Amino acid sequence: MVHLPGEIDSYDFDTPGGKISVSRSERKLTTMGGLVAFASFVRELGVIEKLVESCPVVRTSPNATPIRDIIVGFILTCVQDGKRFRDIRFIQNDDVVAKIFGVQRRIPSNDTITRFFSQFSKESAKQWFHDSQQFLYKSLQDFYILDWDSTVTTRYGEQEDVTIGYNPTKPGRGSHHPLLCSVAGTRLCLGMQQRAGNSSSSKEWIETMEDLFKHLPADRRPFINRADIGFCSEQFLRWHETKDSPRRPYYLLKLRKTSRVNEALRKVSESQWLGAASLGALQVAEARIQLHGWSCERRVILGRRLISKKSPEENCSLFGESQFHFFAWVTNLSQGQFNAWQIADLYNQRADCENIFDELKNHWGLNGFCAQSSIVTEVAARFNLLSYNLWSLFVRFFNIEAHEEARCSRREFLLLAGQYIESGRSRFVQLCTSDPIWKRVQAGYGRLLTWLSQTASQLTIGTEHANLGYTMTSQNGPPTLRLC
Repeated sequence: MVHLPGEIDSYDFDTPGGKISVSRSERKLTTMGGLVAFASFVRELGVIEKLVESCPVVRTSPNATPIRDIIVGFILTCVQDGKRFRDIRFIQNDDVVAKIFGVQRRIPSNDTITRFFSQFSKESAKQWFHDSQQFLYKSLQDFYILDWDSTVTTRYGEQEDVTIGYNPTKPGRGSHHPLLCSVAGTRLCLGMQQRAGNSSSSKEWIETMEDLFKHLPADRRPFINRADIGFCSEQFLRWHETKDSPRRPYYLLKLRKTSRVNEALRKVSESQWLGAASLGALQVAEARIQLHGWSCERRVILGRRLISKKSPEENCSLFGESQFHFFAWVTNLSQGQFNAWQIADLYNQRADCENIFDELKNHWGLNGFCAQSSIVTEVAARFNLLSYNLWSLFVRFFNIEAHEEARCSRREFLLLAGQYIESGRSRFVQLCTSDPIWKRVQAGYGRLLTWLSQTASQLTIGTEHANLGYTMTSQNGPPTLRLC
């Protein structure tokens, strides 16, 4: 049969399961049915509304895309695993996503987003995101630890601030070198500082700390700052030791094994090492040391770990041989607060922050969203951190025992095939999932709705026949979370 282009509505294919016809449906379907619950969670926090209200960029043209549509579009691009500005096209034509988030006109294009981001200055962008993250700052515990570290984001091209510096994965390739701050044990990031690729690890650390602490509530200051050897210098130690109001945090930093540190290690006798010298076991000792460039003696915790041991027969010598791996940490925490064993264990817990960098760079868009203008790249990176924090908090309703990385949580709680239905004033999304996933979704939605019912003045819930529908009005301000 001969058909004009566009006349064929159904296509028949022979498959191993038999003959199957494929045709277009007029129904409103989406691959991201999990956004309904996420939209309710974000709405209750008031993050998007806060960003719109405090946005320093004013759009005067009546034809300009509303700021809220731009913010919603880019946050959803980050949440659905976008890595480039063009990835927004994956949600641009999804009418259901636009209806769920109440987009006024349309999901904007990537050019609209980059033009909007280019209108910011570095200071206005930092202030804007500090204002929007007050919900996160107020949720911090009374005593918490901040982990500071820098990471390398490799770039391909000659964009602004892309320079050649330390790059372990792509030596000689240009990069950015952002400084990030995370809350220990929560997998959340409080802030960042975008820097050129040839920056040292600790560059602008003090300025970034002071800027962050200025926006934290007075009763939510960090207890300890933790960082690696790149941050241990007299300038930073003195900053922490300066008596200031409000009080500055304690520090716990790793030391380089310099000549004076090695000398201190050699002075520790076998009887002074605490713990048995077993293969792979950690031993600790403590000393007061004044290194070159330090203005005073400071408390230093020394550690060693036996990695190999040979008898005199095996080593063909008179005494045998033992090889150790040595460590050194400096802190202004007193012995009454933490003993040497606790200091060593406390610093080793810092390794978890590396998992955050891995997730941000591989599961989110910290390595992507690079534009010619550095401010566009920086604003996109800050949106990535905000989206990461929002999604990480949202996923905790589904997994209350451990953090679940985005690569898995997106597939289980976001990429849920759904049909959007409007009936009168009621709106429904019917999800199509397997039984095991639906059980996890049900448990998470139950916890989320319980939380919403405690923060919203009116809440009507309907969950029959795998439908998720709700109508909600709230007269209260954004709720306060507590991170455990």
